[in-house]
Amino acid sequence: MIHRVSFSTFVAATEDEERVKEALCIFVPLDGISVVFATGHYGNSIKILDATLKKRDGLGFFRILREQLPRVDLVRLRRELPERVDEKSELHFRLDKQAAFKGKVSLTDSRDAIVVTALIESYPAKYEEALRIAGELL
Repeated sequence: MIHRVSFSTFVAATEDEERVKEALCIFVPLDGISVVFATGHYGNSIKILDATLKKRDGLGFFRILREQLPRVDLVRLRRELPERVDEKSELHFRLDKQAAFKGKVSLTDSRDAIVVTALIESYPAKYEEALRIAGELL
């Protein structure tokens, strides 16, 4: 059902990298987080934290999501599935990074977020099948 779930978040210049890692750790193990360094448009240094959960661990993440995401967010996510699943069978959404640091799970539209991309296994890979499986996961 899940091939992989990828997480990505920026560490702003004003943020403590360890605190951002703590926020990400409610979803992934600390040793699974990698740091990528990039250069911004104006030459500024940017840190990006990435992590991936495969198969069974990815299903575990969706269990956490179903259990801890506020009902209103879960209903919204289910309602928006047609816009959040793409032609490559990927489900996209953002989780609130500040809430995650406090141990809470909530959706956000903010750019200061943990970006989640879940690659849904479906054979053959079709949008309709990926949409059906995403609905079952949530």
